[in-house]
Amino acid sequence: MLVANKSDGTSLSLGERWEKSDLIEIRSREKFHCPECGEEVAMKLGSKKIWHFSHLAGGSCQYEYDRESEYHLSGKLQLFNWLKKQGIQAELEHFDQQMKQKPDIAFKLQNQKYAIEFQCSVIPEEIFVKRTETYLHYGVIPIWIAAETLVKRKKHNIVSMNNFLYLFIRQTRNSWNIPAFCPMLGQFINLNGTIPITSKKTITNMVVNSLHQYSVENLLSPIDTPFPILKIWLAENQKLKSRYVTSPGAWQNPFLKELYRNHLSILTLPSEIGLPVRSSPYIETPSLIWQTFLYIDVFRHYEKGDIILYAKIRDAFNRRVRRKEIKLRTLPVARQKDHWYALAEYVFLLTKVSYLERINSGKVRVLRKIIIPGTIDEQINSEANFFNKYRNEIIQSIFH
Repeated sequence: MLVANKSDGTSLSLGERWEKSDLIEIRSREKFHCPECGEEVAMKLGSKKIWHFSHLAGGSCQYEYDRESEYHLSGKLQLFNWLKKQGIQAELEHFDQQMKQKPDIAFKLQNQKYAIEFQCSVIPEEIFVKRTETYLHYGVIPIWIAAETLVKRKKHNIVSMNNFLYLFIRQTRNSWNIPAFCPMLGQFINLNGTIPITSKKTITNMVVNSLHQYSVENLLSPIDTPFPILKIWLAENQKLKSRYVTSPGAWQNPFLKELYRNHLSILTLPSEIGLPVRSSPYIETPSLIWQTFLYIDVFRHYEKGDIILYAKIRDAFNRRVRRKEIKLRTLPVARQKDHWYALAEYVFLLTKVSYLERINSGKVRVLRKIIIPGTIDEQINSEANFFNKYRNEIIQSIFH
């Protein structure tokens, strides 16, 4: 930890500018205590590590801040000084007695309170959610910044994201964003426009900026720049289909079994199935799968001119969720929406590609039958024609 209480109850922050000789003098006559548990802590002023406070051996502090790495200490110290240089009155490791929480950095801007949590290690989801909900309950907007080491880059515009990293995702200017920071290089790494392909593989626009190029406004409301997402989506979706077929034990895969029972092949699914939708991060199951379920359960049973109740589509989706055939994600920081938005966006997109027609908020009409290609070559040609025709509509549905 970088902040401790003195015997008189006032705090001393090692994040401020100090001469080492002054701190040594203070340490010689003062005892320091942990702001959370009250136990005595020692001031460490070594030459190899960042100056910090550490609990004495045998301490029982439940917050266990002694486990902070040099990487973590350096990161939040850099972020704290970065805010101060912009004239922001930030507080480092301020323990809030009302919330019973200690954000790495707290600050106020335009009468709104913010809490920055620079998270370098994986913590249980329930703890992450509890901290987030506590901040929100007290009117504080949490900004969870992931350590750059948690972001696993696969290639350009592709990252591997586990469910823990998805907890950081937030909505800014109607777009997804995950902020990350590397204290080793002093760089912000923003993952913008996040659209999952599988439960882990994700398409995103990764934007890197150094600290001096970045402002607090950029952090709070980053600009989402469109990128060639559709080309990447089509290539990665094709890889996903191929992996399903060629993976060992493919014949035992429940999804492939479902396709077989319904006389379908993953390699000849129509282009209307497996479309990217902007709210898909709420759903852990790949879009290719949950949209196929909707076709099997709902759409294939209707002819041109038939009316479909939106409630029927929701019920079909919900049944698959209850049977754990569709898995959902917890996105505590995003909070404004839920997985029903992804479903509604998919139905809306089907109206943009001229399969459905909206009648009102609860009904759609079928405009044409979804055609199942008879061969792989037919599917390839059909898909090329489909995306050439509706490219703009699909892209606009992702980037408003």
